[in-house]
Amino acid sequence: MYRSDKFKQVDDETFAISIPKDRDFRILQLTDLHLGFGLLSKEADKLALDAVRKIIEKSTPHMIVLTGDLIFPFLPKSGTLNNRKQAKKLMEFLDRFELPYTLVFGNHDCELFSACGKKELAELYKQGRYCIFTEGRKDLTGVGNFLIELVDESEKVLLPLVMLDSNMYGEGGWFFSGFDRIHEDQVDWCTNRLNALKQEYPNIRAMAFFHMPPREFKDAYEKMKLGDENVIYRHGSIAEKDEYFGISKLKSTFFDRAAENGVIKWIFCGHDHLNTLSLVYKGIQMTYGMSVDYLGYKDIKKSYIQRGGTLITRRADGNVDIAMVPIGPMVSTRVRGVREHII
Repeated sequence: MYRSDKFKQVDDETFAISIPKDRDFRILQLTDLHLGFGLLSKEADKLALDAVRKIIEKSTPHMIVLTGDLIFPFLPKSGTLNNRKQAKKLMEFLDRFELPYTLVFGNHDCELFSACGKKELAELYKQGRYCIFTEGRKDLTGVGNFLIELVDESEKVLLPLVMLDSNMYGEGGWFFSGFDRIHEDQVDWCTNRLNALKQEYPNIRAMAFFHMPPREFKDAYEKMKLGDENVIYRHGSIAEKDEYFGISKLKSTFFDRAAENGVIKWIFCGHDHLNTLSLVYKGIQMTYGMSVDYLGYKDIKKSYIQRGGTLITRRADGNVDIAMVPIGPMVSTRVRGVREHII
């Protein structure tokens, strides 16, 4: 676990990091690394690790948040099912940067027949020298529902980061049962935690990080294309085939309750590797992080307009900037809007 005089674990589901309130604080979102660390993935892994290194050097973050599908224990692609070894190698790599990092699980970190489930990986990630992670409450759906509170020197909360497990696959089986979502007990927990903060800090604003996009992301995109001026375009595009969103068929109240509660103003996800869209809907900015993947998608090595990271800057005045950090020569903005916020 990360150790610093600026960091402490408050309880089983809460961490606090002290940041200077008079300086900017930069958070780098990385997503969908799909590292195999197996016999079949050596070339792809080298490309992915080199990409991560370049993104970190380019963005100079103070902290890294990884939004799932970091490892890929899928035998036909990586040549191994040993996600324990994959997770260890990932931690060894990330620890070299000497930056605090945290993560949520995606739907591929624990593939069918892989060596470890999420609980075992959680125990492993807690051993990372710079990793911030906890399983969270054991009575909640998922593994890794917790808060990281960015606080000032007096321990006043400046910006809560809500980490949520969006789970893996739906009811009745594995991949072919469709994707899962954030469950109602997780939504209740998140809402209760934010309400408690709102009582103490009436103007508090929060960010949420998870892997799979909510259904409302697609709804907002379709409304934007129809000219709905209540949806505000920020950056990026939808480049998946047929404008695909990897959303669950199962109902989740997460977005509606977040909009009603009013504390969460930014959400960040991954999952759909070619999508980089960021837009504002019902007062919440939803952002697909740029992906790193060189292994998961067929012929993904040839694609480059989506590859990179996402830099989130909390300004000293409390405002937040979100910018793409591409490692290629260009990005896609193939939707209504303008090309902006690119580093």
